[in-house]
Amino acid sequence: MSASALEEELLTCQLDNNHLKGSIAAMRDELESVTHNSESQVRNAVADAEAEIALLTETITAMRDEIESLQFEMQRKVQDAVADGQSEIAQLKQTAASLREEMEQREFENSRKLQDTMADGSVAMDQLQTTIASLREELEHQRMSCNEEIADIRGTYNSERTQLQDTIQTLRDNIES
Repeated sequence: MSASALEEELLTCQLDNNHLKGSIAAMRDELESVTHNSESQVRNAVADAEAEIALLTETITAMRDEIESLQFEMQRKVQDAVADGQSEIAQLKQTAASLREEMEQREFENSRKLQDTMADGSVAMDQLQTTIASLREELEHQRMSCNEEIADIRGTYNSERTQLQDTIQTLRDNIES
């Protein structure tokens, strides 16, 4: 072969080499762009998941606070009812004591009044016991309702957490493939 043919072939090889280098650089740029986009999508998905988890955490905290507030209110009402009952019982005891004193003074005349008062006291006690029983039932019902709400919230939370984990795993699988 002649020198000019060799130079031409060398020039052709250099041009092909430069073209291949350009293609490789373009492919690297495209690969970097795809990798950057994938990483950006993963970061966005993780940020969205974290934001949703934070929102769920805030919601759970608010619900816990509300449940505690309701429990405190229920306890206060029960304590008020018990205090009222004790006060009324104390008043009934005082009334009975004064009736006993009057009975000593007017035994025959006041014996019927004492019996009526005792009957009234019994009715009041029955009413108090009925009220206490109904308050206990209401408290138990509210406790059960609160427990059911907590169970529902936990179920929803676990379901959403599982969905988020599945979504994250799917995104990871997509990135890896």
